[in-house]
Amino acid sequence: MKHHISLILLLSMTVMLVMAGESMLTAALPEIEHDFAVPGIYESWILPVVLLVGAAASPFVGTAGDRYGYKRLLLVCLGIYFLGLCGGIFAPDIWVLLISRALQGAGIAAFPLAYAIIRERMPETLADTGIGVISAMYGAGTFIGVIAGSFITGFFSWRLTYLFLIPFSLLLIVLVWYFIQNDDPRERAGTLDVAGFFSLLLFLFMGLMFLSMPGEEMTGMTGFVVLGCSILGLILFIRIERRAAIPLADFELLKKRPVAVFMVIGFLTILTFFILLQMMPYIIRLPTGLGLTAEMVGLILIPGTICDMVAGPLTGRLIPRIGSRVPCVIGSLFFLSAGILLLVFPLSVEILVIAWMVFSFGMSMIATADLIGVMDHVREDRTAEATGIIQSMQTLGGMAGPIVTGIILSTSQVSMVYQGEEWQVPQIESYYHVFFAVVLISLVILFVSWFIMKDNRVNGEILNRS
Repeated sequence: MKHHISLILLLSMTVMLVMAGESMLTAALPEIEHDFAVPGIYESWILPVVLLVGAAASPFVGTAGDRYGYKRLLLVCLGIYFLGLCGGIFAPDIWVLLISRALQGAGIAAFPLAYAIIRERMPETLADTGIGVISAMYGAGTFIGVIAGSFITGFFSWRLTYLFLIPFSLLLIVLVWYFIQNDDPRERAGTLDVAGFFSLLLFLFMGLMFLSMPGEEMTGMTGFVVLGCSILGLILFIRIERRAAIPLADFELLKKRPVAVFMVIGFLTILTFFILLQMMPYIIRLPTGLGLTAEMVGLILIPGTICDMVAGPLTGRLIPRIGSRVPCVIGSLFFLSAGILLLVFPLSVEILVIAWMVFSFGMSMIATADLIGVMDHVREDRTAEATGIIQSMQTLGGMAGPIVTGIILSTSQVSMVYQGEEWQVPQIESYYHVFFAVVLISLVILFVSWFIMKDNRVNGEILNRS
């Protein structure tokens, strides 16, 4: 039992550290945009570029883990993540910073390995709770990153966030090497789907570039070429996957209706989460919002961190009795309530704190149920592969969320003097457009969870596992 608890804690630390690194620059987004003198739409790549690489690499790392061993791949991912942290400290411009952030995406790709290790080495009931704990770390790590990053940015510089992360990442690599036992590789015929990985990366990169373009470029020849390259990448990916011996995306698995529903819910849930998260530093810090300090970004999000860390394990314990559908319905109602609170009431610290707590609880419930629901449909020896696919869908949502917020906020900006310099800041109406988007997506999640999703567990038994 002690070994199981230690394993959950160690893998939870992995997810928490990676997500903390992904989000630590959130509070510094206005400073980075100003320091590098780049338009807000390009600055909005800072968060999603990590997720872009993670989305493409997750299924690849998952299949590699199923074949060559989870521990080995986990160490490789953490090593690349560490290199990304080192590169971010001295980034002279936005492009070097983005490359360093892209390397950090290898940490996101390690998440399916963590879920597979839990499922392989623990009893089923305890595994569900462990998956709930690790799932909660997705949001908790993000919140902790925002909190720590806001204080470091406020008192020192956004670059020092990397110095905070580096020693912890080194310690984590040592702990994984020492405490996680080696696993036996599972030999499967065929080579890894490298071509599928690069075609998927091409599709995602070009798609993100297209969404990041100013309106006049998006509708011009440049936008047409970029969109065409993205579509070409998608077509190549589908063709490659249909022929690959070990595909990144198992289309037979995706044909199962419950799995497809979970994929949609996973995408929309993390999309909504990052839409709101991306906006928080702007609405808290800028004069068109509350005009508070960088430290307040973290303080306002702290209660939500606690709610997230409670909701994940609680949902994992309840799923064997109530199934995955009920938590998705309840979580979507929490999402909707938070969006309505923000949309109806005047902006204040109290409203932001309450709404973020409600939102965080709902997010953790849905994300946990989503992961467990997908794993109920695959064999144990393909857990990393299946969770790699759902992780990619969730990560795609996380990649698109900041872009959506960046587009909304950039459509209505005013020039004003802030901190002794001239800044371009969003008008207050833009914040309410973001809140309205949260409400709309929450309604879609609720509809899918209530009317389309069907439980795959009856009286605690897993059904339809192939």
